Amino acid sequence: MTTPHREKDIERFDHWASTYEHSWLQRALLDRVHQAILALAAGIVHQPGNILDVGCGTGKLLRLAASSWPQAQLIGSDPASGMIEMAQRLTPNATFFPCAAEALPLQDASVDLALSTMSFHHWQDQATGLREIARVLRPGGYFLLVDGSFPGWVVRVAHMRRFHSRAGLRTLFTQAGFHVQTQQAVIWRNVLVTVGQK
Repeated sequence: MTTPHREKDIERFDHWASTYEHSWLQRALLDRVHQAILALAAGIVHQPGNILDVGCGTGKLLRLAASSWPQAQLIGSDPASGMIEMAQRLTPNATFFPCAAEALPLQDASVDLALSTMSFHHWQDQATGLREIARVLRPGGYFLLVDGSFPGWVVRVAHMRRFHSRAGLRTLFTQAGFHVQTQQAVIWRNVLVTVGQK
């Protein structure tokens, strides 16, 4: 069941879809995060048959991934239908699903590489979303998650319950069935990539 807060969040992204790729956020953060996560992925995954971007927005990360892995099947999911419509327009060679991370319409063990950048704090049920990604990943597959991360005391004091410390993210990954390979800052100290292997 979607909460009113979640519905407003999705509605905001629906309205943002037409200008999203030209926003200041792309230049200041997302372009750099995308480059960093793809460089890291290229060092651990050689030829993925398919790539899933959870919270794909307008599909920009998938288009960049295609330049590194042109043979890979591209799959994106996002709960904002406006973002999905724009992604389909801009990335016609990919398959997109208008859905949340918590309910991926994919078969078990069907994905080689899953990515998610700066959307985790928007997920309604983060633990369920991580279990879904673990479900769709093939044995040995990788999931690279980039999101804001702050020390546990900051999360508690500032009531930032949608964000996690390094240790908190590691625990969530482990509980979902991932073996955490590495955690490292990308771009800024509080932007963290967590790499899990199924």
